[in-house]
Amino acid sequence: MSGSAPVRRGWRTLSEALLVTAGAGYLGAQLWHTWKDRNRWPLCSYNMFNRTLPSRFPQPRVTLHDPAGSQELLPVYGLLPLEFFRVVSIMAEVFLVNQDEAIKHRFAERVLRRLNTRPWAAFDEVHASHRPLGPAGFHGLDLYAVTLDLDDYDPRVDRPLHQPELLFSYRRPDVPQA
Repeated sequence: MSGSAPVRRGWRTLSEALLVTAGAGYLGAQLWHTWKDRNRWPLCSYNMFNRTLPSRFPQPRVTLHDPAGSQELLPVYGLLPLEFFRVVSIMAEVFLVNQDEAIKHRFAERVLRRLNTRPWAAFDEVHASHRPLGPAGFHGLDLYAVTLDLDDYDPRVDRPLHQPELLFSYRRPDVPQA
């Protein structure tokens, strides 16, 4: 058997051991997030199909501003080219958990820049980007928490939305404000 390769038994390389350890760690973290019903990007509890919502619950909404007008209280799903259920978690981390105003402003600026320069189409669980009404593009955003009441909410028109509370507001500094 001079031409056959030797049979490998056990872990012979450090890279294989590291790869398996990293994979097991990621799987363990994912299982913990699923068990605890927690979402922290890039890990997700995948709870969208197995949870019962109360009849009234808060949800984020965004108002986008451009010189042609404002698009009010839109779902946040069209702000990032990610699965819709991850976008809410990211927005919560940036604007609610994080206390650094500079990070919030940089994030808002990057979101507006991406919406204005590289919009995306819908694909699978990723919603299409919000589009400005005019050619000048978006120059501001306001993030709100609203309350959805399942007794009167109509998902076809995304209304009514109750008790909007402004959480964060941003205007691009290079655009004159009225």
